Amino acid sequence: MSFYYLSSCQTLYSSLLVDLIEKSSSMDIVSLSFDELSSIDETSEDIFLILDLKNQTDKKYKHYLSVINKRKLRFKEILFNVSRSNISKDIMKYPNVVGAFYETDNIDVISQGVKKIMGGEMWLTREMTKEIIFSYRKKQNGILSTSISLTVREKEILKLLSLGASNIDIANELFVSENTVKTHLYNIFKKLNVKNRLQAMMWAKGFDFKEDFL
Repeated sequence: MSFYYLSSCQTLYSSLLVDLIEKSSSMDIVSLSFDELSSIDETSEDIFLILDLKNQTDKKYKHYLSVINKRKLRFKEILFNVSRSNISKDIMKYPNVVGAFYETDNIDVISQGVKKIMGGEMWLTREMTKEIIFSYRKKQNGILSTSISLTVREKEILKLLSLGASNIDIANELFVSENTVKTHLYNIFKKLNVKNRLQAMMWAKGFDFKEDFL
């Protein structure tokens, strides 16, 4: 497990945030500029990328997407300084968000959230989840669960995913390997026409598994 902090520029806020996350996670955090992003080598361990949205620009966002798509990098993204007036836009444009924090969140909230994320959980407030679900349903434009053909195993995994379970949690619950879970998730994403686990979770939360799936 490793942590990187990606920011447009070094500020007092970014220095204090890095210090807080290091204390909460007991991990060393490497600060990177956008130009240094391509220097990260993908490994089998989890790579958490902390993104400060405060000084984010479209140009830097496009550069970020270009690098991770070109090199097929799978960072676990933690977003800071999410705006309450732009929740779904701030969060949904990133492909693998595992946590998000408002610009007004205090030290205790950030510390608690980082610890939950390190434990394999997602950190999103109810308000964030509600906004994302509403936005995603609007984009889906009425796609029904009955039009999606999922296997029994895929339904089981999707249900666990909707409850916030990590890949390891799902593997332990279903007595399969983590690689098997990843393969099923890939197939689920493809069938649901979603890009990541957050979108799949949002898709699943709008349906009754008892009636529509099992």
